[in-house]
Amino acid sequence: MNKLFDLRFVIGAFFTVIGLLLLIYAFISGGGDVKTVNTWCGSIFLIFGIVMVILSLQKDADDELITED
Repeated sequence: MNKLFDLRFVIGAFFTVIGLLLLIYAFISGGGDVKTVNTWCGSIFLIFGIVMVILSLQKDADDELITED
């Protein structure tokens, strides 16, 4: 539950899901410019989302938003 308070995790999860949806749509749709745009945007969104999730997982104990007393 503590991960949902970290904005990096929420943004990373959002961009990862949108990137996957764009890539899936690019591969099942017909050819043309739409496939190229969806492939590039989906790839960039997916990479950005994965980087954000990794950054949220690598935070130190000092970065905790909610501390237990």
